[in-house]
Amino acid sequence: MMPVSDSIFDSEQASMYNYKQISKMRAKKKQKQVSIQEYIETYCGEKRIRERYAVYVSPETHENLKKIVRLFCYEHHTTTSSLADTIICRHIEAHKEILNEEYREHNRKFIEDLENMGRKDELEFSEDNDSGE
Repeated sequence: MMPVSDSIFDSEQASMYNYKQISKMRAKKKQKQVSIQEYIETYCGEKRIRERYAVYVSPETHENLKKIVRLFCYEHHTTTSSLADTIICRHIEAHKEILNEEYREHNRKFIEDLENMGRKDELEFSEDNDSGE
């Protein structure tokens, strides 16, 4: 018989997460503790996903998702897919400003690189024409 634990995640499972990065983020923005009711309303609603795409997670993360789902699946119809989808949506919503900023910066650099490549091609074309006359 397995020993009964008083928590869903033990310290070994928790160690797979990069706590240095998590604590860095928490230092910037203090996380508010939510009640179980707020958690259920936020993450455990029934969500039908009609079009599906595969997202691969580690076995440890999948096991943790299943543990959470088991807590809420009967009363709230939570599934691993709906929980993962909601977590990802909430992550994107919480960090959309920085993600949008990075997206704009990436696109700006990409456009500059394209423009620089175009100038380089023009120079090469110009040099080829000059030498051929």
